[in-house]
Amino acid sequence: MPNISSPSVVLLTAGGHAKVVADICLAAGYRIAGFLDDVRPIDAEWTGGKIIGRLNRLSDASFAARHLFIPALGDNAQRRDLAEKVRAANAEMISVVHPSAVVSSFASIGLGTVIMPGAVVNAAARIGDFCILNSGCTVDHDCVLEDGCQICPGANLAGNVYCGQDVFVGIGASIIPKVKLAERSVVGAGSAVISDVPADVTVVGIPAEVRVR
Repeated sequence: MPNISSPSVVLLTAGGHAKVVADICLAAGYRIAGFLDDVRPIDAEWTGGKIIGRLNRLSDASFAARHLFIPALGDNAQRRDLAEKVRAANAEMISVVHPSAVVSSFASIGLGTVIMPGAVVNAAARIGDFCILNSGCTVDHDCVLEDGCQICPGANLAGNVYCGQDVFVGIGASIIPKVKLAERSVVGAGSAVISDVPADVTVVGIPAEVRVR
């Protein structure tokens, strides 16, 4: 059970991803104040709490000062926008790590990042702000994930992989050592990446190649 004296967290949006983030917050010992969401009805029950307002409530300085915040949306671009709203409100953004995740004490984790059950982050990895490291993924030594990256369930990054801003690595994908994934690139599910990936492209297959649209 969460500690009732622990800090009170507000999750930004209340979709499916937010259900998982809420569960991780509770497992990590936080108390959930509620969710801000622009679609679902106010006072609607959600995992671990209720919808307590719209996203514009962040502009209420007293509300922003009383709570901790975490973006809880899977889409990379929209999650970045939420993080910027928290920053603009001078509110405190936190990261949460599920107790079953293994995170090296020599790794660094940015603000707003969520590390899900069974994920592994090894020594000297650097994880940026508002990233998602999903269930059972592995990020090996000396990897760098810039802000807004998402590593999907069961994906594996070998040592010294670099991911630019807002990179998306699909379910079960594998990246060999020292590969660079440029900003906003997408690696398809189950793909094996053995060479650098340019910005704003999608690669799929074994070995992964640029998808022709």
